[in-house]
Amino acid sequence: MSSQVSYPARCGLALVSGAVYSLAYPPVSGGGWLVIPGIAGLLLALQGQEGTRARTIGFIHGMVAYGLSLSWLFQIFGWIAVILWCVLAAFTALFVEMQSRASRRGLVGWKFGVFTALNWCGWEFIRAELFPLKFPWMTVGLAIGPNGFLPWIGVYGVSLLVLLAVGFLLARSWAALFIPFAIFFGRMDYPLPGAWPDSGDPLAVKVGGLQMEGESLTEFLKGTKQLPPDVQHVVWPEYAVPYDLRASKRDWKLVQDLCVQKKITLTLGTQSRPGGGDAWRNIALTLDAGGARGEHTKVHTVHMFDDGIAGTTALPIETDHGKVGTPICFDCDYEGIVRQMTVAGAELFVVPMMDVEKWTARQHEQHAALFRIRACENARWMFVCGTSGVSQIIDSCGSVQTRLDPLTRDVITGTMRRETILTFYSRIGWLTPWFVLGMAFIGWLILSLPVKKTEAG
Repeated sequence: MSSQVSYPARCGLALVSGAVYSLAYPPVSGGGWLVIPGIAGLLLALQGQEGTRARTIGFIHGMVAYGLSLSWLFQIFGWIAVILWCVLAAFTALFVEMQSRASRRGLVGWKFGVFTALNWCGWEFIRAELFPLKFPWMTVGLAIGPNGFLPWIGVYGVSLLVLLAVGFLLARSWAALFIPFAIFFGRMDYPLPGAWPDSGDPLAVKVGGLQMEGESLTEFLKGTKQLPPDVQHVVWPEYAVPYDLRASKRDWKLVQDLCVQKKITLTLGTQSRPGGGDAWRNIALTLDAGGARGEHTKVHTVHMFDDGIAGTTALPIETDHGKVGTPICFDCDYEGIVRQMTVAGAELFVVPMMDVEKWTARQHEQHAALFRIRACENARWMFVCGTSGVSQIIDSCGSVQTRLDPLTRDVITGTMRRETILTFYSRIGWLTPWFVLGMAFIGWLILSLPVKKTEAG
């Protein structure tokens, strides 16, 4: 961008590009590639700017992007949401600060393009997985959606490829050919290497779930009895039984009798209160006609909510139809829990989830996208059953096979397949963002050192 362009015009470009970036996420359908102009506009506005001016441009972009796309935070936190948007926008400002320092040090061409990608993805990974208020929504890789790279380098690796393409394009480098290559793999509806199942057809598992919010145990029992007779595994949402089910002999017997009558395995959201004290855990409890098969305690409890004591393990549960991973809701927002369960032997996943109706359909749709990423990264079928949606059955390529729209009350059924292959991502590709962060940190450290002044000779 020409140095003659006024600063207000640059701020205006940051505002517009932030709005374009926000359109890359639901409820806009098919807009994932808008992250490219959304980021490119920010980089153009930044050219030649330093210090407070540069940071302001970054902050404007972040506030518009997060404020528009995550407007539903206001439904949850009220005016505190403004503070949360500011925190998220601060990461864009930090990215911009390091970009301006690199430019001031004379970094140009493909080297500047590489630094741009490392710089963005380093801050993105910190914001999503490491920062205390970690927030993995609205990453670049998430906007792209399920694709052929996910089983290899995961969602943060996809972010790196997109940023390399943008950085090389603005640097007018031949390496901008990354763009058509990335677009070709941008969406996939077929298995690619790393996602093929084992030889022979995997065993099919018929599943069913109830998308209901705030209903009594009686309603869940009634709804389950009306499911088709061939359903093998039934899922109730997170907090379907908002107390310790096993502490009530009557209710526990009712649920066990249901499993006997329907000949099903049941995974439901309930609580565990060891010792009967005040301390409690948010768990996914799995049982069948023979009794309890196992439980998973939610590891990633929700920030600023009373969500119980966080768990520390991520193991699948042995059932009559294979090893089943049962992460809870927020556990799937982050990359670690699903991957750890997969490596431990999980052949498919059933996920109790709670997205409250008043949080709006936009929040529900954005959250739903994260589960598709996890399924594709690890090549595992995933059944998500939510209180008010989006309940969905996702195949091992991240494609939705069946879904219930948000803010509806209904049942969902379908067939899943057991998978045993471990993708490259599940084995070692998950280290990609850590490598990127290490390289970015070296760059940040160098840029933070004072410039040595040379004496005129």
